[in-house]
Order: sequence, then structure tokens, then C-alpha cells
Amino acid sequence: MKQLQILCQQEEKKLSQLGLQKTTAQQQISRIEQQKQQLGQMISDYSQANSRCASAMLLQNNAQMCQVIEPMLKQLTRKQLLLQQEQQRVHGLWRKQLGRQQSIQWLYNERVQQHRQLQQKQEQKQLDDLAARYVRA
Repeated sequence: MKQLQILCQQEEKKLSQLGLQKTTAQQQISRIEQQKQQLGQMISDYSQANSRCASAMLLQNNAQMCQVIEPMLKQLTRKQLLLQQEQQRVHGLWRKQLGRQQSIQWLYNERVQQHRQLQQKQEQKQLDDLAARYVRA
């Protein structure tokens, strides 16, 4: 029974670690989404500045900035997709681990309950035996 209790604790620890991985991935995805929005806003700002700009040098600067920012945006999008795939993978592992942990916990609780019932039966038998001795005496 002690081994089953240790196994329960190990499974809970694994579940906790997977939960932490899920949370970390979600936070990274959120940060990337914010960065993408900021880069998108920068591209929008530079593009709008082109329509108001009369100087050829400023037009060229704005165009170059957009050319620099766009690959960064694409790279963040790729990174975000990879993180989302990893998060889905970890979520699947977490769900399996949750099922495993709950099953082992259920088995442990069943064994504890069976052990208690056996102890109660033994105690009742001892009490019945004692009562029978007193009745005969």
C-alpha cells in the first residue's frame, strides 16, 4: 500500500510538471501574439506615413523599415505555430497523465477502504470472541 501511495505522489508530480509546461507555453504564445501586434502596428504606421510623406528619403526609409519588420513578423508567426503545436502535444500528455493519476488515486483509495473494512471485521470478530467467552463463563 505504501508503494501505491508513493506511485500516487509521483504521478501527481508528473501531472504538475506537465501543467507547468502547458502554462509556460501559453504565456510564450501570448507574448509572441503581443509582439506580432506591435510589429503589425509598426508596419501599419510606416505604411500610413508613406501616404503623408513628401520626401523621397523618408519614403525609402519607411519602405526599408517595412522590409526589415515583415520577416520578423513571419518568424514570430512560425515560432507561434510551433509553440501551439507543442502546447497541443503537452496538453495531450497532460490529459493522459490526468487519467493515469486519477486511476491510481482511485485504486489507492479502494485499497485503503478495503484495508479499513478488513480491520473492522477483524476487530468485530475479536469483540464477538471476547463476548462469547464472557457469556460461557
